[in-house]
Amino acid sequence: MEIARLLHTFAGPVMALVGTLPSWRRPAAPPPVLEGPVERTYDFPALQPRESAYWPERSHILLGKPEQTATYVYRSPDGLFAAGIWTCQPGKFRIDFGRAEFIQLIAGVVTVTDAEGVAKTYRAGDAFVTPAGFSGTWDVIEPVKKHFTWYGPEPVW
Repeated sequence: MEIARLLHTFAGPVMALVGTLPSWRRPAAPPPVLEGPVERTYDFPALQPRESAYWPERSHILLGKPEQTATYVYRSPDGLFAAGIWTCQPGKFRIDFGRAEFIQLIAGVVTVTDAEGVAKTYRAGDAFVTPAGFSGTWDVIEPVKKHFTWYGPEPVW
């Protein structure tokens, strides 16, 4: 009876320990490489080609001169996904997001306010998602540079 009690008490922890030891486990085979066209990664180069500057619609500018640039590093063949770098000079403007967008600030400070008046300030290093359908304002306090990725069909306004 004593042996049964000892096995019951210690067998589980001992087997768990043995299972974690690399020499006692058979290595798992790596997954097979997918068949199909060769796809490569796309790097965000250190030196970006500069695109022409553009502005929000005049009626959307609320303060300052929020001149903007966008450099696309990648666009999917179906046009539903893109990634790149965007910049904006200080100013406040109304914005409507027709696509879901992931944003990570590389530089600057911006206060994003939604249609209900809820404001959130983001600084270099912060990351957030703006869902498709977001409507509000961006108040660029210090010049902003961001990595972005967006997903979705071309918005129809």
